[in-house]
Amino acid sequence: MGRHTIWVADEGGKMNFIPIMLAVALAGAGVETETEAPYTDEDLWYMSHVIQAESGYCEKAMMEGVGSVLINRRDSDLFPDSIRECVEQPGQYSTLSWLESQEPTEEVMEVAIDLLENGSKYPADVLYQANFPQGSAVYKTLSTPYSTMYFCYQ
Repeated sequence: MGRHTIWVADEGGKMNFIPIMLAVALAGAGVETETEAPYTDEDLWYMSHVIQAESGYCEKAMMEGVGSVLINRRDSDLFPDSIRECVEQPGQYSTLSWLESQEPTEEVMEVAIDLLENGSKYPADVLYQANFPQGSAVYKTLSTPYSTMYFCYQ
């Protein structure tokens, strides 16, 4: 499944792949095209609920950090290939058992969508997040009145 696949229906209803630049030109000419989103509803659900559970009432920088680590894990060869599998991997997210009770705020949804559409805001090898240092080194430390979160390199 490509992230930027574009299909156009011909007169007979047959869907045909077209390059993105041609699709942009056709769209400008009033031809209706369909694009595939760079993420699924499941990706958005897990991303937004993890961000809410881990940092939902914190500053935006903390939300972006939590989501960036999740994006980096999905893209890393060291972790599963989907947001859901990364979240559900044993021992990774202590908030997993209560994700369904979380209701992501509007700001959390905006952060989740931005990360899913545009990628991580952290270097690709920042794969760990916890309230203690781990991995090879600390990339960034963010604090709240209640805790300190460490974002760490592999």
